Amino acid sequence: YIAGDAFANECSLLPQAEYFDAPFGVALPVDNRIFPDSMNEVFADHGYPIHIAGNDVIHVSGCPDVWAGDLDCETKALVKQVYARDFVLLCKHFGHCDQSENSCIQTVPGMCPSNMAAKRETATHCA
Repeated sequence: YIAGDAFANECSLLPQAEYFDAPFGVALPVDNRIFPDSMNEVFADHGYPIHIAGNDVIHVSGCPDVWAGDLDCETKALVKQVYARDFVLLCKHFGHCDQSENSCIQTVPGMCPSNMAAKRETATHCA
């Protein structure tokens, strides 16, 4: 990504901050860490009769017990480099200001390891 095509893989690696840029930037950020609950709240607040269930969310398969805590410090440093502006936005809009926090989307089935207690114990923590 760093030395290649920023729009590779149908833009799936593109930092979310790109979607906040002018002239058509995001006006209403939605907290992905508590998705779909956060989006359902937006729908309700704006009068839309739509509800997304956790099972409705499509996500990566084939590595069910892998999460951010499994990444080594070198990989986490690259993530912080590529997604630096995303981390700023997460802090600004949602108060997620600890850039070294290991997290996953707990409201979507299969997005977090099934053995979270054990995974938290063995998670990498970098300076």
